[in-house]
Amino acid sequence: MAAPRVCVNEKKNPKLDHPSLLGRVRAAVTSGEYRILPHARQRCSERDVAAPDIENALVTGRHVPRRDRYDEPHQAWSYCFEGASVDVDALRVVVSFDDWMLVVTVVRFGEKD
Repeated sequence: MAAPRVCVNEKKNPKLDHPSLLGRVRAAVTSGEYRILPHARQRCSERDVAAPDIENALVTGRHVPRRDRYDEPHQAWSYCFEGASVDVDALRVVVSFDDWMLVVTVVRFGEKD
């Protein structure tokens, strides 16, 4: 008897709709159930960005769907947000989800005057 055929990556995991995405982001920030991945930690260090800056940008910023990407190796969507740090500097924050929200990277658009 032949083993059942398994097709990897047959179908992408579904992308979260806008209301679900915003709800998950807000819940993760409120509960503190998110992780800043090593790449994002490095970028935060280089760009003088702290966790409260990330949280503020996610909660008060806007989702930028055209910048969302599907990552085949991880079989997960990443979602782009643009908003302001607590010092009102413009930030881009990219997140993904497993059980928790994962902060993938952080970009600061400009320095304070």
